[in-house]
Amino acid sequence: MTDLILHQYAASPFSEKVRCLLGYKQQSYRTVEIPVIMPKPDLMALTGGYRKTPVLQVGADIYCDTAIICRLIDRLYPVNSVYPNAQMATLGAAAHWTDTFLFKISVAVAFQPKALAGSDLFNDPASAEAFMADRADFSKGSTELGIDLSVAEPHWLMHMGRLDNQLATANFLGGDAPNILDFSTYHCCWFVYKNEVLQSDLEVFPALAQWMARMAAFGHGNSTSMTGEAAIEVARNSAITAEQNVIGAGLSQGDNVAVMPIDYGFQPTQGTLLLASLEELVVKRVDERVGEVAVHFPRLGFQVNKVI
Repeated sequence: MTDLILHQYAASPFSEKVRCLLGYKQQSYRTVEIPVIMPKPDLMALTGGYRKTPVLQVGADIYCDTAIICRLIDRLYPVNSVYPNAQMATLGAAAHWTDTFLFKISVAVAFQPKALAGSDLFNDPASAEAFMADRADFSKGSTELGIDLSVAEPHWLMHMGRLDNQLATANFLGGDAPNILDFSTYHCCWFVYKNEVLQSDLEVFPALAQWMARMAAFGHGNSTSMTGEAAIEVARNSAITAEQNVIGAGLSQGDNVAVMPIDYGFQPTQGTLLLASLEELVVKRVDERVGEVAVHFPRLGFQVNKVI
């Protein structure tokens, strides 16, 4: 099988979710360290516009959003599955809530004033201005990512308390072994508590702190770095493997479509529709640097529209 290539950056919380899962699965993969802010020319050549982090590449197949990335990893490496069939519907709903609402409030908590006081990024006015301008452009047209700390913090503390109570009874949210909800929850907590200024807040949640240590102990698997140009070369020399089938919704295979998230990051990927199933959307596009690639998205959380 072609190597997994994770396009990510070290401080990305959703990248940590995938790194932790690959550690749990004890897998090897390649990493491309992408810029924190735009421009991201190598990544854009692969995704055609989608700019959330991370992106997973398998040859000429490009997977966007951790919801589909984690399912792919679990399908490729099914031992110790994190998607037990008996809990598929409830886990899907809970993980989506965690990756959206819980993540939104974790951003507010992670970027609170006392947390930013020791940040190299925010202590440099030029860097801080560039970061904030990039994120403003990223979330343009959406109110789904921003929330005031005064609103977010009570929700955060409530959920941390619930997690602490539950984790006092079992090693993982999945019981004796982790499931996808553990990984979705972990990256939100990691984003907040990796900041030394906020780590003391864990003292009131001892079971949560112990769970975080258990999750961190999975490590990140065996990763080796590569350049973005080398990843593009891999795509250019590979053939897409996506299946082709369209189910209803007024769409047909071969339609010219644009796919983008429904919450924020309204930068569409445009191309020819290959697949529109109940779980997945796949668009074929051609780039002058990359050649032909298939860009995969989860159906949940994304919209697909015909382009006339």
